[in-house]
Amino acid sequence: MDNRTRAFIEKSTLLFIASRNVDGAMDVSPRGGQPSVLRFRADGALLMPDYVGNKRLDTIGNVLANPDVALLLLNRLSNDYLRINARAIVSQAEDDLAAFPADENPPLSVIVLQPTKMEFVASKAFHRSGFWVDASGLKPTLDVLDIYARDIKWQTDGGREPVLFDPGSESHLAGSGLRAFYGTPSPMVQKKVYDTAGPGFMSFIDDARFIVFAHEGAGGEILIDLAGGAPLRADRNTNAPSLLLDIEHEGTAGPAAPHSSPFAIIAAEPGRCDNIRVNGTYREVCTTPDGQRRLSLQSEEIYFHCSAALTRSRIWMDARPAAWSGKRSFTCVSRRQESPDVVSLTFSPRDRAPVGSAEPGQFVTVSLPHDNAKTPRRRCYSISSVPTDRELRISARRIGDNGVSALLHDRVKIGDEVFLGPPGGQFVFNSPPLKPVVLVSAGVGITPLLPMAEQLAREEPGREIWFVHAARNGRHHLFGPEALELANSNPGISLLTVYSRPDDDDTFHHEGRLDASALARHVPVTKADFYICGPDAFMSSLRDGLIELGTPPAAIRMEAFEQSGGGGFALSEAQMNLPPSVVSFTRSDRQATWTPECGSLLDLALANDIEVQFSCRSGECQSCSQKIISGGVIYPSGEEPLIARGQVLLCQAIPKNDLVLDC
Repeated sequence: MDNRTRAFIEKSTLLFIASRNVDGAMDVSPRGGQPSVLRFRADGALLMPDYVGNKRLDTIGNVLANPDVALLLLNRLSNDYLRINARAIVSQAEDDLAAFPADENPPLSVIVLQPTKMEFVASKAFHRSGFWVDASGLKPTLDVLDIYARDIKWQTDGGREPVLFDPGSESHLAGSGLRAFYGTPSPMVQKKVYDTAGPGFMSFIDDARFIVFAHEGAGGEILIDLAGGAPLRADRNTNAPSLLLDIEHEGTAGPAAPHSSPFAIIAAEPGRCDNIRVNGTYREVCTTPDGQRRLSLQSEEIYFHCSAALTRSRIWMDARPAAWSGKRSFTCVSRRQESPDVVSLTFSPRDRAPVGSAEPGQFVTVSLPHDNAKTPRRRCYSISSVPTDRELRISARRIGDNGVSALLHDRVKIGDEVFLGPPGGQFVFNSPPLKPVVLVSAGVGITPLLPMAEQLAREEPGREIWFVHAARNGRHHLFGPEALELANSNPGISLLTVYSRPDDDDTFHHEGRLDASALARHVPVTKADFYICGPDAFMSSLRDGLIELGTPPAAIRMEAFEQSGGGGFALSEAQMNLPPSVVSFTRSDRQATWTPECGSLLDLALANDIEVQFSCRSGECQSCSQKIISGGVIYPSGEEPLIARGQVLLCQAIPKNDLVLDC
C-alpha cells in the first residue's frame, strides 16, 4: 500500500460497503466513523467496526455467507474516491475490538478486510449532485417514523406485505451466535421494507441526487460506482414498479458491467443524513447520447436506511475529527504536584486504540467511576501538554473540599480508573505563519497555553513568540521548568514572568498586576495575536486595555474556565411556534412543561432545580449529555452532535414531543 492510499484511508470518515447473500442478492450500506471509519491492523488488514444499530445486520449476515465485498471510501471535499475489493470476516476477537476506543459506543463486532484490489477513481458525481455542501447546507433529519407510519398504511391499504429479512442470512447469523448477541430487531425494523416505494419515500427521492450503485461485474465480482445529478424516477414503460437510473461507469468498472444484474443502491440528498436504499435487479434500457447507461431498476427491497452512519461521519462539517464518543476509560499512570493547589495527572487509555488527535488549547471532561454524588459529576480540564499516542495530561487546581478537583487531588492514585470525554473547545491556535504571537496566562490558565507553546517550539525559527505568565510568586509559578525548556529549544520564544506578591528570592520581570500597559513595554501590541487565559476579570481588563492601545479585537482570543451564561441558544420562527411538551426527569422524579420561551432542555432543567451537570453550554464539553428513555429531540442548529446513541446534549436540544430523560 503506497503513502497516498494509506493517507486517504486514514482521513476517510465515510464509506459504502457492498456485499451479497448466498443467493447473490446485493446490499450496500454506509458506514461512518471518527476520526477515521477504518483502522489498520498490524498485519495490513483493515478493521471496520460494527456498532449497535437497527439489528438487521444485512452486511454481517452477507459476509458470513459470502466473504467477497467492495468498498467505496470518500475524503471530505475530494472529487476522487478509493474503490477497494476485499475478502471479509466477522470478528469479535479482543485484539480487533481493542483497536477502537472503549467509550460509550464501543463496537460490538469488527469486520476484518483483506484488500485484493485498490483503485483511485476521479468522479464527476460529486459535482453533478452538488454533494460537497458546507455547514450552511446541512438539512435537519427527516421524521422517518412518521413517514413509515403513513407509508405502511398506504402499503397495507394496497394489499402489500412487508419483505422480511433473508432467511439464509438469518440462519448464518443464528449459527454464529451473532443474532443472539445483537438481539432481535423491533417489529418496525422487521416490517419497514417493501418492494414498492410509498408516497413518503417518493417525496424524498427527487432530492436524493447522490447515488451509490453496487452491482455484479461480468466475471461475478462486486463492482461499486457513483452516480450524480439526475435522481431516480419512475420507469413508466414497465408493468412492474421500476425506477430509472443514469449511470456512467468510472475507472475500470465500465467494460465489465453486464446488461442485467442484481444491484443495490444508496441514494442521499447532499446535506441530509437520512438516505434511502433500494435492492433488486436491473436491466439496461439504452445508452444516452452523452455516454451514460440508462438502467431500469426493479426493486425487491426499498426503505429508509439509518441516518447514524452519515451523522457519525460529519462529512459536510468543517470540524476537527473526534477522537472518541462519550466517556472513555483511562488509567492514571502518573501524578505530579505542580504547586500547593495544582496537580498534574497523566492518563493512558485502557483500550489499545491511540489517544487520538487533540488541538493545543482543547479540554476534556473528567468523571470518576466511584463518585458518590447523587448525580455523577463531570468537569472540564484543559489538556496541559501535547498528547502522545498513549498518554494525555491534565492539570487541576483544587477548589474546595467537595468537588471533582478535590477527588482528583485526594483520591485518584496511579492505577485508578477515570472517564474522559473527547477533546473539545474552540480556544485553539490558528494564527498565520510567522505572525507574532503572545501567550498570556494567569495562574492555572497556563494549562491550555502550554501545549500551544509546545507546538510553537517545534516550528522552524522565524516567528516571534512571547510566553507571559502571571502568578502570586515563584512557589505558585506553574510549569516554569517546562516553559524554560521550550524557550531553550526555539530562539524565537521569550519568557516574561509577572509576580503580584513575590518572595524575597524570586526572579521575575515585572512586579504587580499584569495589565495592558505593562505588556506593551515588552510586546508589539498592534502587530501580534494574543491568546489569553485566566480569571474572567483578568481577561476582560487585559482585553479592554489592549484594544485601547490599538490591538485589533479579532487578534485577541480568550478562554474562560467555565461559562455560566446562556450560550446564544436561538430558535427559528418555526421552532418558536412548536407546541408545549412534557419533559419527565425520571431519577429526579420531576416533570416540567417545555415551551419555546424555556430555551434549551438544559435551561428547562436548571429552571426547575433538576440537578444536571453542565459546563461550556456550547455542545463542546458534552458534560450535559443525558440518556433518552422515550421521545425525541430537535437540535435547532441543524447539526447533530457526535454522541453515543440514545443520548442528548441538553444545552443544544429542545423536545420534539413529550420526552422522558434519565436524570
